[in-house]
Amino acid sequence: MSRPSLLLPVAALIAAAAVSGCVAMDPQGAARQQSSTYYNQPYETLSADQKMKLENHLARQSNEAWRTNAQVASGFGHLMQGVGVLVFSARH
Repeated sequence: MSRPSLLLPVAALIAAAAVSGCVAMDPQGAARQQSSTYYNQPYETLSADQKMKLENHLARQSNEAWRTNAQVASGFGHLMQGVGVLVFSARH
């Protein structure tokens, strides 16, 4: 793979990590946006228990997304390291 063709997957990975991190920074804001999806009613009308459950659910999803992104980045790094070793050994 050439350098320009590597740029797109790396940029996509960074963008996905940034988007998944938004919920971790503001779980209540994310819950306000998602309450109609989960409960079919505005956030303000939810009980305290429903609000807490929704915020916790969204935070868990965000944390899972961070872990997945980290695993993908780690796997990509290991792959590139292996490719580098193969290229280096082939050249010498």
